[in-house]
This record gives sequence, structure tokens and C-alpha cells, in this order.
Amino acid sequence: MQETTTATESAALSRRNMRFAIRSACWGATPQVMVRDSSIIIIFAALIGASETVSVLTTGLGDLALCLLMLPFAALSDRIGVKRQVMGAHLITVGAFLLIAAAAWMGAAAGAVLVIALIIFAISLSAYAAAWFPMLEEIVPPHERGLFFGRLRVSWQLVSAVFILLSGWFVGRFATVGRLQAVIVVAALASLGRVWYVARIRTGPISRQPLKLQTALLEAVRNRALTGFAIYLFFLYLAANATPPIIFVFARNHLHLADNLIIGFSVIAMGGLILGFQLGGRLVHGYGAKGVLLCVHVGFALLNFLLLTIHGAGWPAVVGLGLILGAYGGLYACASIAVTSELLTLASPHNKAVSIAFGYSLYAAGMGVSRLVASVILGSGMLATSWQLGNLLFSRYHTLFLGFGCGVIAAMLLLVLVPGMVRTVERLPAA
Repeated sequence: MQETTTATESAALSRRNMRFAIRSACWGATPQVMVRDSSIIIIFAALIGASETVSVLTTGLGDLALCLLMLPFAALSDRIGVKRQVMGAHLITVGAFLLIAAAAWMGAAAGAVLVIALIIFAISLSAYAAAWFPMLEEIVPPHERGLFFGRLRVSWQLVSAVFILLSGWFVGRFATVGRLQAVIVVAALASLGRVWYVARIRTGPISRQPLKLQTALLEAVRNRALTGFAIYLFFLYLAANATPPIIFVFARNHLHLADNLIIGFSVIAMGGLILGFQLGGRLVHGYGAKGVLLCVHVGFALLNFLLLTIHGAGWPAVVGLGLILGAYGGLYACASIAVTSELLTLASPHNKAVSIAFGYSLYAAGMGVSRLVASVILGSGMLATSWQLGNLLFSRYHTLFLGFGCGVIAAMLLLVLVPGMVRTVERLPAA
């Protein structure tokens, strides 16, 4: 009888923790989404005088920081506790986001202050992510992870999408610095709700002596399935991750579309993410990571090639860009669930934090380097301003889209590194 009561209490605590985790994500995710997946920071950077290179790079700094810093921060979380690190790191991200808004008042130094604020934001976000995933691994039962991650991601994406949709209405057809600053400040202050809910999550005490970082990293590297999967992720996202921010820059600087319409594209992309997160868990459990990632591969390549058909600024181009961004978001979400599920499964049981961080570091490296390289290429002038094929005139942005599509096809050869996992968890229900 006592064992039954204990099991019931444990299940209730687990449900409570997962509920608070979802609420914390809903409150806290908007600043991260604004930097990484929306056009708001890109437009803000342009309005305060930053170059195209800086505009695109702003979306990739977080991934570059994850690549470089997630491992040491994972080792730190083993010592101070995942919950404490999650809360402290998020408070720093709030301060950094407020500094982003203040960059507009720095005159000639505005661009430099913006980059510094984004670097601080990226570093603190790395500390947050390094502790967040091990905390979820601790509080979410293995048989509920598919449903939980789908519910988690749909929830915070939906909240962020509504916020960005309202932001597009607020800034109007032609955004001003003041209105964008207001949007950024509101997002930063509202995200303090994340700290409130994380503080209410109950985690166990640190009950073991943590491994030294070097020892833990060597153990993670020797996990051949994890290492192979991480290498594959690096090359896939190196080819695929720069497409959305380049689309935003293409729409604003080449097609000269209105600012609120470009922010609307962000909402469409996030709508695709929400739909993809709803379907992704079921697809991964039904067909496995390899099947889902193969479909995502083909989709990423096709969508980049379809961007070669977008030329004028008329409604066909606007509708085409919206559909492509929505589909790209859906594919990205499905792949994200496959990636998260595999990393949690492949991580060594007694070395979870560093194992997950190792896999996620290569994943983030591919995403960050992709946008870094794209921003450098775009700002270097190495691409021809235009080129012609038959009667069609293509821009340097089309050249990048062509390169991305070809890169995704080349990365498909590395699918052999994706482990064919035998699922031990329950399949998701049909309804």
C-alpha cells in the first residue's frame, strides 16, 4: 500500500514538474525566437545602421556559442545543479536583451553594442541550454518524452508566434527604432516568468561525484553511435540552417517588401514549426529518426531550389515565400524532435549532461557556422550581383539558395551515420 502511494506521489510530482517546465518555456522562449527565427532583430539591426553581414550573423551567434561553450557549461551544471544554472543563466539573458534595445541610443557605436549584447545573450543561452536538457531528462519519464517534447514545443512556439504577430501589427508597414525597442523590452521583461516557474520545479540533489570534463568528453567521443550521429547533424545543418535569415534579407533588400509583411513571414515560419512539432513526435515514433531525417533532407533541398523561382515583388512571389518558409519551419520542427529524441537515447546513462552537450555542440556548430559563412559570403562581395540563365535574371541571394540546396544533397550521403535505433519506448497513440 505504501509503495502504491509512493508511486502515485511520484507520478503526480512528475506531472507537476512537466507542467511547470512547459509554462517556463512559454514565458521565456520569445527572446530566443526573436533572435534566432524571426526577422525582428534583422530589421532592428538594419535600422540602427548594421550591415547585411551583421544582420544575418545576429541569428547565428547563439548556435556558435552553443558549439563552443555547451560542454564546459554542462560540466559546471554537474557541480552547481541544473536548476540553479538554468535560473541564473536566464537572468543574464534578460539583461542582455535589454542591452540590445539600448544599442539604438549608442550613436556610432550602435552596431558594436548590438553585437556585444548578442554575444552576452548567446553565452548565457548556452549555459541555460547545457542545464535545461539534463533537467528535462531528470523530470520527464522516458515513456512520455515523445508526447512531452511535442507539447512543450507547440506551446512555446504558439505563444511566441502570437507575440510576433502582434509585434508586426504594432510596428506597422515601416518599422521605427522606437517601436522595435518597445517590442524587445516587453519580450525581455515578460520572459522573467521563466525564472518563476523553473524555481517551482523540484529536482533531486546532486548524488554523485561528477566526472572531470576531459574524462566525460572522452567517454562521450568513444560512444560511436552518438559521435556518428553528431557528425551527421553538423553537415546537415551546415547546409540547411542559413536559408530562413537569408530569405528575410532577400525579401527586404532585394524584393523591397514592407517590414510588417516580412515580420508576417516570421509568423508563417513559426506556424510551420508549430504544425511540425505536432506531427514530429508521431512521425519519429512511427518511422524512426532515419526515415524522418531522410524526408527532411529531400524537403530542405527542394525548398532551396524552389527559391530560385522567386523573382519579382508581386503577390505570386509573396505567397511563394510564405509557403516555402512555412514548409521549411515544419521540416525543421520534425527534424528537431528526431534530433532531441536520439540525443537523449544515445547519451551515456551515467554521463548524461556532457554526452548530450557533446552531441548538441556539433549540432549547434553546423547551425552557427552555416549562418556565419553565409553572412561573410554575403558581405564580402565575392558573389556576382546578378547572373542570367535564359530569360531569367538571378541575384546573389539566388546563388546562395542554389548552394544550400546542393549542400543538403551532398549531406544526404552521411545518413549512413544515423543509428537505426530499436525503439524501447511505447508508440504514441493514434489519436
